[in-house]
Amino acid sequence: MNQIQAIYEQSEYANEPHLTIHVDGKPLDKILHELYPEKNIIGLVPTLLDWLQDSKERKLVWERIRSKQKQVVPILMCPDDVDLWCIVINVEVEKTQQTVRWLRIGIDDGDGENMPESIGTSVEWLSKVEPMEFDKIKYNTFVSKFQTEIEKDEIGKLLDFWISRIHDNELIPQSVKAYHFNIVASNADYKVSITGANNYNIENDQWIYQRVFIPKEEYISLGKHSKMWNPQEIQSIVKNGIEQFIERRISPVTFAHTAAYITVGFDHHNLEKVTQRIFES
Repeated sequence: MNQIQAIYEQSEYANEPHLTIHVDGKPLDKILHELYPEKNIIGLVPTLLDWLQDSKERKLVWERIRSKQKQVVPILMCPDDVDLWCIVINVEVEKTQQTVRWLRIGIDDGDGENMPESIGTSVEWLSKVEPMEFDKIKYNTFVSKFQTEIEKDEIGKLLDFWISRIHDNELIPQSVKAYHFNIVASNADYKVSITGANNYNIENDQWIYQRVFIPKEEYISLGKHSKMWNPQEIQSIVKNGIEQFIERRISPVTFAHTAAYITVGFDHHNLEKVTQRIFES
């Protein structure tokens, strides 16, 4: 029985670590590259990442990976184009009651017509690659890890748009120096609110209640899927989402960039400081 895992690491041409597919302890792209070094397979990234921009392509990948029927599933793609039009590695997947089999692996060589539905209809199968068989429970865990990563990315997008709307639509007093992103749990979801204060104290979190700025869109729901995480996990996801927003948005800078101090947490319990890359506009 082969082993399959989703593991964080930086692939050959990626700028930062991301989930990669490991089979028997080795990245899938490197396994294929060693067998076919002339095929330009090294550095290909999983199609299960939240990198596909075309909603039809993303839907096709996930429908096929979840299907109970035998399917040809696009599993790796080019990290530059991140679509199904460039180099795509397909796997022929067959599911039994106890296992998932990768019967064949090959390079898609279709002519691009009727995309993306035509993916997998014409494939150059790589005969040097042996069939693989995985325990079904472990295989589902592998797929779920990618799904969880997508849910995290969706929360990040929600935070991005929300912070941008507040910056664009609200008149924030110049006296505000610090902001607190407060997380609230309900039975249905987690929500995040934001407030601003004129002063802060790194030794005493009571400053978060000295609210001089409350936006009209004070709260944002993180969605029903956010409840899959416990409070500590969701706090980490929100903190990372805010930090990524600050890092990605170079111009124009927002209040999240120029604030003297930002925290995130559940009221005043175990607040964490948000790391900022830019402090001055």
